[in-house]
Amino acid sequence: MSLSDSQVRALAAGETRQSKSVGGALILVIEPLNKGGGKSFEGRMRFPPGRQGKQVPVRIGPYGKGIGQWSLKEARDEWERIRAWSKQAGLDPRELKRQEQQPAIQQHTGPTLEQAAEAFLERSTAREVTKKGYRNMLWNQVLPVLGADTPVAKFSWDCNQKDGRNGRQVILDLKAAIERRAPVHADRVLMVLRQIFNNAIDQGWIERDQNPALNSRAIKSKHVPIHHASLDWDKLPKFFKELNANKRATVITIAAVKMVFMTFLRVSSAASMRWSDIDKEQTFIQIPSERMKNAKMHVIPITEPIKDLLAYLRKLNFSQEFVLPAPRGGKGSIHPSTINQSLVSMGYKGLLRAHGIRSIPMTAGQEVLGFPPEIIKRQLAQAIGDKVRQAYDRSEFVEERKKFMVAWCDALLAQGMVI
Repeated sequence: MSLSDSQVRALAAGETRQSKSVGGALILVIEPLNKGGGKSFEGRMRFPPGRQGKQVPVRIGPYGKGIGQWSLKEARDEWERIRAWSKQAGLDPRELKRQEQQPAIQQHTGPTLEQAAEAFLERSTAREVTKKGYRNMLWNQVLPVLGADTPVAKFSWDCNQKDGRNGRQVILDLKAAIERRAPVHADRVLMVLRQIFNNAIDQGWIERDQNPALNSRAIKSKHVPIHHASLDWDKLPKFFKELNANKRATVITIAAVKMVFMTFLRVSSAASMRWSDIDKEQTFIQIPSERMKNAKMHVIPITEPIKDLLAYLRKLNFSQEFVLPAPRGGKGSIHPSTINQSLVSMGYKGLLRAHGIRSIPMTAGQEVLGFPPEIIKRQLAQAIGDKVRQAYDRSEFVEERKKFMVAWCDALLAQGMVI
């Protein structure tokens, strides 16, 4: 049955790959949702002609109105041209595409995908630790699959690979393979690739509207976020009793758990805390921007319980640099994973994670202590308001945060935490 353009446009992607005839041995292929749900045209004919010939597929290109895309009429005209050429030349219909693409492929001697990745990282304004993560991702998981030496232009939508896939299909297949084991990470890979190809477009290495890593709702990973395990306020007395009696963890590890409870720091920031982060009067801890997730310096008012914990750690004299040094004389600070490992050894696997500790003050700070959420969010180093407010609001509410921190630490002591 021949389909009209409006019918083609109305067809929706499903869980499996679909093939719909649009007349004249021209097929509309609809990819499954997990591969983006894209539509493309493909002609099918026997070669050599007759019953003895094999059915060969001839890719026309993606359906649409943009650059490198084909309307239904254009696809039909192109398929008629290819069939007529095949009959006249007596050659496999796929050979016409190969002959016409050969000059373009030979021109793809510009920057390779690896060079495009290097150029993106060089121009990126992301933090060094973020760029290091991008580099590890690209060189360990992406370039070995896509081919580091492949010209970046060959990943365009309208450039077919040797296996018949265009650049968009190659990128989506990579994402689908990663998504099976790590859905959130797959979205991150696509995001980084999108930036690499955008930079390649800016440099003139790929034509505009040819970014193969474009995002859409259809290809968004179907991942349901799971919140970090946390404890209700009334469960803390039992937890602190077990923490105080814990003989399996080192004194530094136990102190690290208490530090996270009192300061709400993420484990990476807490583990890397230096004595130099504390002012001489011991009124504030200032975590530099390079050690904060939001890349902004964070100030923590020092309460009496925090001061007592710092004094206890000073007496241990394990390190002249780190507040929470590596155990047994090791170099550097404790590893960020140490805190979670300690919680697991206490029997709290699935019940409490270090990052889940941060949700306790957000809830109890309002319901138990009666503080406004904005003050608590600022002490958690969370963004307040939309981007406009974040750009113009320079207020820190230090005095209000200090009052909250004093009330919070006193409440923890009342719940059984011992310094």
